[in-house]
Amino acid sequence: MSEEPTRIFDLAERVTGPDPFTEVEQCREFDRTMRTQLIIPMQHLMKLLEPHVSKAEQVLEVGCGPGLVSLRLAALHKQAEFVAVDSNDRFLEVARENAIFANLVAYGGRFNCDYAHTNRLPFDDDSFDVVFSFCAVPRWKRPEKTIAECARVCRPGGTVLIYDLARDADEGMISFVLQYSAGEAEQFMRSLRSGYTVPEMRELLSGLGLGDWSVAREGINLVVSSRPLGVNYAVGEPGIYEDIFSER
Repeated sequence: MSEEPTRIFDLAERVTGPDPFTEVEQCREFDRTMRTQLIIPMQHLMKLLEPHVSKAEQVLEVGCGPGLVSLRLAALHKQAEFVAVDSNDRFLEVARENAIFANLVAYGGRFNCDYAHTNRLPFDDDSFDVVFSFCAVPRWKRPEKTIAECARVCRPGGTVLIYDLARDADEGMISFVLQYSAGEAEQFMRSLRSGYTVPEMRELLSGLGLGDWSVAREGINLVVSSRPLGVNYAVGEPGIYEDIFSER
């Protein structure tokens, strides 16, 4: 009888907690982390969104944090209006700072950020062509409510894309990431522990009546989408290492 393999990390159960970003300086530090350690997943998300955002008029980011993804996309897709919301006022302060800087260097697009409870979005049904989030699930008090809200405000035929950490990622990959996490290792593990496994997310979606949505694990990331997407990428692939603030 084969034994269960020894696990390095205690990730069997999902562990949640309050939003750890209680100070503006913590949010600024995460902003810097996004510009350095999270460039590859951020670029991957943008690549997945590209064909949908390029045809969109209204785009919503839920749990926008410092707003970098929406600001970058707004600069590249001038035809679309980007609305970014968060329930953390400290992150919104940083997002507004980033928006001011983007406009000062003539890199601004149609971008606006505001406060909103993520489990009760202040928008009418069918308001947006694209709804997305990036590494925000650990800060959502009730992810099932937020995902239901994302589906509600997305127009028929639109795209919802939620990009986060997969708690059932390969432990070798987790160890690799930790080697390069520097002072962010504790925050990374906290976010990972509060993430979902692929089966858990499929069960959550089924309970919401969204069982036809796609759930995929790519590397250490969990990609949830309202339509099937080719989520694979290769390290070194063009567009993955692209400078986050370069022109096309």
